Amino acid sequence: MRATMTCPECGIPRGISRTMRWNPDGTITQVGDPLHRLILFESDNLDRMWMALSEALGVTEEHLWELVISSKSRATRAFLRRTLPWYVNLAARFVGYRALMSAIEAQGLVMGYGKITLGGQYPRRGRPERVTVFIEDPYSLPLFCGDFKGAAEVLERRWASLTYQALDERRHQIDVTMSGEKLEEEYFRVEDGAERKPGDLSYTPCPSCGAPRELVRFSWDLSRGIIRDTESGRRTAFFGTAALRAVFDELEHELGERVTPTIIEAERRNTLEAMGVEEARSGFESLRLRAALRGLGLLTALSLSTERLEAKVANPALPEYLVGLSLGIFELALGKRGECRWELEADGDLRLEVVPAG
Repeated sequence: MRATMTCPECGIPRGISRTMRWNPDGTITQVGDPLHRLILFESDNLDRMWMALSEALGVTEEHLWELVISSKSRATRAFLRRTLPWYVNLAARFVGYRALMSAIEAQGLVMGYGKITLGGQYPRRGRPERVTVFIEDPYSLPLFCGDFKGAAEVLERRWASLTYQALDERRHQIDVTMSGEKLEEEYFRVEDGAERKPGDLSYTPCPSCGAPRELVRFSWDLSRGIIRDTESGRRTAFFGTAALRAVFDELEHELGERVTPTIIEAERRNTLEAMGVEEARSGFESLRLRAALRGLGLLTALSLSTERLEAKVANPALPEYLVGLSLGIFELALGKRGECRWELEADGDLRLEVVPAG
């Protein structure tokens, strides 16, 4: 069954309902790889965040993208090394990359990554020295570059270098060139994160495909690989949390402690643009479902008064995002700017408190 076929009842692509699981603990995981956790989140905000980090930290956008591509490729290598069937590697070696592109393109369309097509490989058979792909409407160009670089390194088990160029406002060309240097096993590992706590959240399954009926608020344009939240109009995509964590950690290691507050501020602004006042004031159950449907974690406590927002989240994905989201909710609900104190407790829970900014 093709990944881009949709459920006749709810309209969700089969490539989503068959391969992903929305769990009662507030997480989204892949059916074939329960260690691989994902979030469904606004993608346009990411490229704006790279720009904000570049400006705030005084580094060139080119250097920042180099860091993003490098860390994303490392996470992609680890994920594919763990999950890619042996025969896929064999096919790439003896048939060529074109035999794999239909599956890769379909995956990109249902995940919201944009439209991916193979430009070619040199030589055309056997182990390539150079591979070209085109991406139209990428969910995030540096993240996709990292995906492509990491995938090529897994298939060839050699280091790769990468160049990219814009062909027009929507279409980009990416070229990966393989080196002769072998990748050792240590370069295929990445941390998978802490164990998750159980949860009690339930969804309404589609009788036909089993996907949460709550996903009907999202629409898929499967000709372009774009997912949109129909209520906000914002573009979304599925991201691996380990990959984004690797990117954020690398940026902080390279550029310093100012990375975290910049990420939080970017998500605060994103929340103000994407969420309405009514949704911000909708209460515990509504906000709990909103966070879990996107795989952000399980909201276990929430208190909102005229002067304070307190919350606790089990299995938090990317705490910086959740802190920024909370600041945005506070500002929308109360009409005043907030400041947040937050910490990750010993059991992994995120506890935060937002009060009016001093």
